[in-house]
Amino acid sequence: MGCSRESPRGHRGGTLEAVSVVVTVVAPAPPEVVWARWSDIARWPEWNPHCASASLDGPLEPGTRLDLKLLHPRGREFYTRPVLTVVEPGRRLEWEARGLGLRASTRTAFAPEPDGTRVTIEADAEGAMAFAYRVGMTDRTQALIYVGMLDALTDSVRA
Repeated sequence: MGCSRESPRGHRGGTLEAVSVVVTVVAPAPPEVVWARWSDIARWPEWNPHCASASLDGPLEPGTRLDLKLLHPRGREFYTRPVLTVVEPGRRLEWEARGLGLRASTRTAFAPEPDGTRVTIEADAEGAMAFAYRVGMTDRTQALIYVGMLDALTDSVRA
C-alpha cells in the first residue's frame, strides 16, 4: 500500500490551490468484486472502521447526495454530505462536498492488476476557506482515514 502527499501547488485566482492526499492499495479480488463492495455505500459500516453510518438519498448516480457519519482517527465523529459527481461502474466513483468558500473532492479509481484490483483514493480541498478545513482535517488525518478504509476493504474482499 502506498500513501503520498503532495505539497501546495501555489496560488490560482487569489486562492491557495488544493493539497492532495493519495492512497493506493491492491485488493486481492477482481474489479467487479471490489467495486461491488465499495459502491454499496449503505453497507460501509459493516466493514469500514471509519464509517459509523452511511446512506444515499437516491440511486448510485451523479447528483445523489451521500449522508456519511465518519470516525476521525482521534475517535470523534464527523458528518459530511457530499454529492456524487462521477459514477463509472467498475472504474470510478467520485463525490464533492461544498461549503461557503470550500470544495472538497474525493475520487476513487479502480484498475485491474494481475493479482487483484488497484484502488486509488485521491482527496483534496480548495477554495478560500480550505485553510479552515485543513485545521481539523489535515492531510495526515485524511491519509490515516483512507489507509484504514482501504486496509479494511482489502480484508473484506479477501474473506
